[in-house]
Amino acid sequence: MSTIAQASPTVTPARRALALLAPIGPLVMAGWALTVPYHVADGPAQWIPKAAAGVARLQVSMWMLLAFALTAGVGAIVTGLVARRGSPRLGTAGLVLTYVGFSALSFSGAGYDAAAVASVQTGLDVAATERILAQMHTFQAPSAGGAVFTPMMFLGVILLAVALWRGREVPRWAVLSLPASFLLVMFGGFIAMPVNALGWLMLAVGFGAAGLAHLRHPA
Repeated sequence: MSTIAQASPTVTPARRALALLAPIGPLVMAGWALTVPYHVADGPAQWIPKAAAGVARLQVSMWMLLAFALTAGVGAIVTGLVARRGSPRLGTAGLVLTYVGFSALSFSGAGYDAAAVASVQTGLDVAATERILAQMHTFQAPSAGGAVFTPMMFLGVILLAVALWRGREVPRWAVLSLPASFLLVMFGGFIAMPVNALGWLMLAVGFGAAGLAHLRHPA
């Protein structure tokens, strides 16, 4: 009786890099939520003065938005590739929707913050700054970014979670962190920014678990 040894997957540098990068985007956004000097539920009369008074923190948060733009898509792709093994159609749909949602959020990110701070620093009062931001809002493409993010992330993470649940390569607790993360990200900003940060951390857990599954799988 002969024993046929099953070849273990080759862990290439590219595979390691993808596994490492998978949770980085959500981790960066957790840092953003804890750094940004205003509350996402604030109206213009509240957040413009806070942004102007916390320029140093705002600068850091804008760099974090850039880091998110550069890394978030990797997590969506890696998680989607793992999800496709359990359900090719749902996994692919979840990958595309989540990727589109992250791209939309990246596009609509730091522009308003920079415009608000620049306006206040040049001597404009809050009322004038509000008028500038309202005029910026008439440019529909940046405004649409935020509107696209919410439904795309919701549908994307739900589909990814269902596909990962079917595939059984990612622990169930990590799969459940995906839909839970959406709820905390969406509603946490209206409660407290640390709750919003917790949502992003939970998404990082799900993406990180998917990255480990991608690292282990031979294909």
